[in-house]
Amino acid sequence: MKRWIEQRISRQVITIFYILIALVTFTSVGTYFYTQQSIQQTTVQLERISEQRARATDLFETWQSMQYELRGHVLLGESALLEEVRTAQTNINEQTIWFETQAKNEEEVQFAEDARLLFSIYTTRVMPALEQYVIAKQAGEVDESFLQMRTVGQFMPKNETSTQTRFKLNSTSAADMSASIVDMESVFTDYRQNLDFQESELRDSLSKQLVKAQWMWLLILLGALFLLFVGLQPYILRLTNQLQTLMVNSERLSSNPNATLIPIKPLKNEVGQLSKAFNEMATSLQNQQSQVDLEREKTARILHTMRDSIVYTELSTNERFANSALFDLYEHPIPSQGRGSLYPIAMHYPMFMNQLDNPEELNRFTKRAKEEGVFEETYTYSMLDGQKTIRMYAEPIDLNNERVGVIFVSRDITQETEINRLKTELVATVSHELRTPLTSILGFSELLKNRKLKEEKRTRYLEMITSETKRLERLVSDLLDVQKMEAGMGTPEFQVESLFELLSDILEIHAGSTEHHFFHFNCDESLFVGGDPAQLRQVFSNILNNSIKYSPNGGDVTVDVTCEQDTIQIAITDEGLGLSDEDADRIFDKFYRSSSEESKRIGGTGLGLSICKEIVQLHGGTIAVRSQIGKGTTMMVELPMVDHVNEESSS
Repeated sequence: MKRWIEQRISRQVITIFYILIALVTFTSVGTYFYTQQSIQQTTVQLERISEQRARATDLFETWQSMQYELRGHVLLGESALLEEVRTAQTNINEQTIWFETQAKNEEEVQFAEDARLLFSIYTTRVMPALEQYVIAKQAGEVDESFLQMRTVGQFMPKNETSTQTRFKLNSTSAADMSASIVDMESVFTDYRQNLDFQESELRDSLSKQLVKAQWMWLLILLGALFLLFVGLQPYILRLTNQLQTLMVNSERLSSNPNATLIPIKPLKNEVGQLSKAFNEMATSLQNQQSQVDLEREKTARILHTMRDSIVYTELSTNERFANSALFDLYEHPIPSQGRGSLYPIAMHYPMFMNQLDNPEELNRFTKRAKEEGVFEETYTYSMLDGQKTIRMYAEPIDLNNERVGVIFVSRDITQETEINRLKTELVATVSHELRTPLTSILGFSELLKNRKLKEEKRTRYLEMITSETKRLERLVSDLLDVQKMEAGMGTPEFQVESLFELLSDILEIHAGSTEHHFFHFNCDESLFVGGDPAQLRQVFSNILNNSIKYSPNGGDVTVDVTCEQDTIQIAITDEGLGLSDEDADRIFDKFYRSSSEESKRIGGTGLGLSICKEIVQLHGGTIAVRSQIGKGTTMMVELPMVDHVNEESSS
């Protein structure tokens, strides 16, 4: 039985009530009827006093609110605050009317009159003065601190006919107004003290009546307990239901902070306070969880914006999560457009590993980081048969001095590796190209210096020194041209040039430099181009020189010029070695040279066509190549055509 009672609070409370009712049943009936009327009369009076106090408090608080808003208007000059003051003014007037109509004794009549007088003074004198003061202050007529307001009395209306002396009407400063406000507050304080005194007297009277009715207290208690039993039984049931609801909600919160909770309307007791505290705790917990989720999403979005691919491995579960850059690295579609969290890659991991050239080495690197805690080294690996080069490093993730995961950061260094390779090739190429002519110049110079030679040999050696010197000059010029192009210093000086004359001069020079090539030229003499003549000559000279140089067996070199709308197309075709598709795709890259053995024997820096491309693009044109190995090469240059007459007239 005891255990059954202790299982529910409602059972305990009901048991106590049953016992109390049994004890007081026969002793409470008489007191109930005797004290009923006395208590009711006193209660009515107390309720009236309570209402008077509540309304007086509301009136006082409205007064204070109006004063604060008016002070704010004086300090800040905002019209919105003045509107709030006028609203409070309307409320005060309505509340004052209520006291005037409900006044029944001398104190209440006096309070109503004082409240009306205060309201009249404040609305007809103080408020207009302060409003005029603010207007004058904003207009610049008054130049003083708002907190001093020495001149505010100038705006106060005079009232020489008033006979009342309780409140100060002719304020001349902010201090006088503050004193008036203190007078206003004393009216409310005195009235509330009077109400408290009346209430105390009523309570004393009620206490005396109850003392006289002690012989009937058992009967009164009986009736009260009986009514309490009838009224409290549903309440106790609600109490237990609320406790059960709290238990259910706590279980839901423990499993999921964002779970939907059963609504609780707290009772006005300790359990109600517990319910209120629980609701606040649940709200705070959900807000904190939302904040944590927001921070987690922010972190994930930051990681998604990084260009380096990131893979986080949870050590306890070996789960892997990655940012979107990893999918870009492996050229795989991103699983989701949402970036609120990192993407799990368990289902994509095998596909990623299949793209690696040596996945076993990568697995050994990641294993050392996860199991042995080795984070000082970096690992460079290739993928897609060497098409990409990736550099990876690992960093630990510790929480509360405990390692929970490892983050692997990968960066695509393919371009950097290619740049380093090109730099190495540049050094080797330039060194070779410099060493060869320098060796020749040095050798022939030593011969000329130390030996007596026939005039014929002496002349031939000097010509060879001159030739090698020009070769060095071309190499240095190419390097300087590349530097100028990259620095933006290669801006051409445009002028109208006859394309026929330009190409004729260049062909004439190159035709005299070879006996094994036959030149064919087809160009309309009326064609003109706009550009820098020196740079255009450099382009076509370089192309023709390549046609001759890479046609070691001779053959035809054709220069064919055609027009299509406003574009001039210059096609220079030879019957030389030709290019592979791979070489053709990269032939305009700086320092790139064909990988064929024949081309390597011929030599060169790999800068000529790169410079040509830059110059052509500066002139608003394009350059392209069409070639087959063993069948020759065609270089196609397109330039915008200009009207010779219009260009000259505009000049």
